[in-house]
Amino acid sequence: MFHYGTHATDAALERLLQRYERTGRAVPVEFRKLVSYLSTPDRATHLIHPYPAKLLTHIPYFFLANSRFSREGDIVADPFCGSGTVLLEAQLAGRLAIGADSNPLARLLSKVKTSPIGLNVLTPTIENILGDPPLRSRRGCRPPDVVNLDHWFYPHIIRQLQAIRGRIEEINQPDVRDFLRICFSNCVRRVSLADPRLSVPVRLRQGQYPQGHWLREKSDAHLRRLRRVNVTNVFADVLKANTRRMASLQPVLGDLLPAHVVSCDARSLGDKQIPTNCRPLARNDGHIQLVITSPPYPGAQKYIRSSCLSLGWLSLCRSDELLKYKRATIGREEFRRRDCTQLLETGVPAANRQLMQIHRDNPVRATIAATYLREMRDSMREIWLQLRQGGYLVLVAANNEICGRNFKTAQYLCRIAEEIGFRTILRLIDDIRSRGLMTKRNKTASVITREWVLVFVKE
Repeated sequence: MFHYGTHATDAALERLLQRYERTGRAVPVEFRKLVSYLSTPDRATHLIHPYPAKLLTHIPYFFLANSRFSREGDIVADPFCGSGTVLLEAQLAGRLAIGADSNPLARLLSKVKTSPIGLNVLTPTIENILGDPPLRSRRGCRPPDVVNLDHWFYPHIIRQLQAIRGRIEEINQPDVRDFLRICFSNCVRRVSLADPRLSVPVRLRQGQYPQGHWLREKSDAHLRRLRRVNVTNVFADVLKANTRRMASLQPVLGDLLPAHVVSCDARSLGDKQIPTNCRPLARNDGHIQLVITSPPYPGAQKYIRSSCLSLGWLSLCRSDELLKYKRATIGREEFRRRDCTQLLETGVPAANRQLMQIHRDNPVRATIAATYLREMRDSMREIWLQLRQGGYLVLVAANNEICGRNFKTAQYLCRIAEEIGFRTILRLIDDIRSRGLMTKRNKTASVITREWVLVFVKE
């Protein structure tokens, strides 16, 4: 059903490895063509919930559907698991999957989309929740602590969301409740006043686009719908689609262990975090065979801000905790100018020289990039420690522009990995054909249009 075979990509992978060994140059690829039979993004539970800058499914599939990098039963990890793309693909390939992420919504989402639930369990609960319309919130029951709640939601929508949320929290089965919470989170963004075209919430206003602009009619119609929307119907539509996705997952995964999101920090993947039934027996080296990960880019995505409405409605994060979670994110932008007077040492001479030039123009942007490289060094050192001897790291990265200068992030990360002890065995370049990673943040940043896929082995 999901096109997994033990040797599906062996031949293509071997050709790429041989070409790189022969030339030493990065090889241009198109992952969509390499595994063209993955024709739809709606695969298993991948689309159960939106998430910014999702990893292209074809990339983890390509590196999992072979017998060289890992085999069935091996542990595959993603220390920046985000929405759980790698974790789910690892499960579909018969591997044990573990992950980490600093975003509480990402951890919940990864857990839900990799934990199959049978229809015999889901259906009665869903019918019970939707069976007594209209859902009404209890008198005196206050909404959760959502940042700028009245700015993002009409009053009647707040009342309806609060009623649905209350019914979900009454569910006693943890897996079912978490599934419903993810469906509810999906619904929250749909009925908010945030522009649905953007990952970071920006409020829509009637007539905000000029007369005749192609977006004006579409945006104004969306706002008119929200004034009379029945949130229960929106929630029911989300439940229907996601129940279908969950039903497709159950027979495929069978008795395979659910993915474990073991940490909120990519720099902490040690054995103490790993469930006992996932640990290797009688080994003196690491427990992980393969890491596939796409870490954040310096200043490229505001993951916590993108998730702030869901984080509040799910009570995963109070509004006064948002800054704390932002500061825990690698690649963050939360730096004050007065804290950026001294440029940080990155350990990469070429990066230091470039950052010194950037620092003269913009100390904050230089500090963002320098801190990113330092923290990525810590993360890759942890990956190296937890990989088995002979294990592999597949790192998806991209270069970007900072203050008009091409910042060679991928090359700097490659240098760091080799200094830690990895050996580079393959470098690939794939042009980005979706808008998922076109993440220009401001005038000092740039649009990312190419991804580097770097493959290392621990020897």
